Amino acid sequence: MSRITNWKRKSRTPSLAYRNTETGARAVLHRAPDSYRYKWRAAILVDGYPVWSRGFETKQATAFRDALRYRPLPELTCPECPNDDVIVDKKAADGPKVQRWFDCPDCGHEARSKIVYGAER
Repeated sequence: MSRITNWKRKSRTPSLAYRNTETGARAVLHRAPDSYRYKWRAAILVDGYPVWSRGFETKQATAFRDALRYRPLPELTCPECPNDDVIVDKKAADGPKVQRWFDCPDCGHEARSKIVYGAER
């Protein structure tokens, strides 16, 4: 198995976790709750904001590592302007659920993540 550029494995069981050596981003492949459609969930998080996620029926570590190879330096940047200094926050979605948001202080662009989390402690 070839080495993944800029990613270092932090844990193997029960979830597969990596940390980016340059940006500090985290990547996790973990068992999803029973209410989810897929049994395994993978996500790449930059400052706690998901920039990529995907569900799997089985623990497909090779597909997860391939996704990391395609994203050696994940960054959270504003799609409207060249600013890479965005602010990450969280807002209530539905009742106890929390959704991550980010906004750009320069142009005022605001975007939400497509992933909705349960109550965070």
